[in-house]
Amino acid sequence: MSSVLQNDAELSLANTERDIKHQVCPGPNEDNIIPIEPAGDLLIKVHGQPGESTLYYRASSTVLQKASPYFDRLLDPKKFSEGVAFRTQLKNLKETYPDVRMAPAAALPIIHISDVGQIPARFPSKNVVTHFFDILHDTSSFWIMTGTLPNHIALLAILADRFDATKPVLDHITDQGWTHTHKEPKENKKESSQSSSRTKEILWRQRIFAGAILGVQDWVMSYSRLLIDAGSERWRIASDAELNVDDEAPWWYLPRGLEGEITLVIQSEVGELTDGRGIGIPPRISPHDHQFSSKLLSAKVRFRTTAVSARL
Repeated sequence: MSSVLQNDAELSLANTERDIKHQVCPGPNEDNIIPIEPAGDLLIKVHGQPGESTLYYRASSTVLQKASPYFDRLLDPKKFSEGVAFRTQLKNLKETYPDVRMAPAAALPIIHISDVGQIPARFPSKNVVTHFFDILHDTSSFWIMTGTLPNHIALLAILADRFDATKPVLDHITDQGWTHTHKEPKENKKESSQSSSRTKEILWRQRIFAGAILGVQDWVMSYSRLLIDAGSERWRIASDAELNVDDEAPWWYLPRGLEGEITLVIQSEVGELTDGRGIGIPPRISPHDHQFSSKLLSAKVRFRTTAVSARL
């Protein structure tokens, strides 16, 4: 049994017991059910971020299993108790509603999802989670964007990675025309240079993060070069305690080994251009402190990130 699914099963049981004993979570009703698939045969119960209400998504088990190996395993009665319970409840439901499409949503079997991934606490999860389940049911569905696109895509990537559904998410953002490389954000004269630099770095990191998870190589290569040329706040600060990392947003620790790859390239290049004096320099460094050739460094990271992307 995979550790992720094992943890979900344990958390699901704990949360169910908590809800029964303390009645802190309302059951499904017309106010908290979102019909992703109005004729679906199950409800996905999602515990939101702190302060958010619990939501239920009516969905199709067949579609979920085709779109996500995670749900395929979870709903398989031969592999997990969740799958056994779902099939048993569905069979019982059909005695009352032979056509499950006609069953009221509140009567459907419920699958508990207690962990939707490393979504930072300051970001409301409802919008992106709803979008994610919508994508799993129809990758070509149109979505009206609210907020910042790189941020939203990075949050979708978190969900895609958590539920093993990178392909449908990539197909969707490609259909939406969101995979092209964007220009840098314009400078805001009212912002301090430090604030502006941080805004840019967050955007670049979100693109690299999403590109690494979803397999968009152009994002990984293009924004890695921008990050290296400009330097990173993370590399300059001596300790994690001094770095304000947006509630541990995962893009501050680039996945697939990219954070280490980039800093390794920088350390190596600094050492070469200082006749070896750069050996032993800590990983949090700024390229501008050493005046090395960004073109040569970019060429090296392009080679490395191409290799990393090829493994995705």
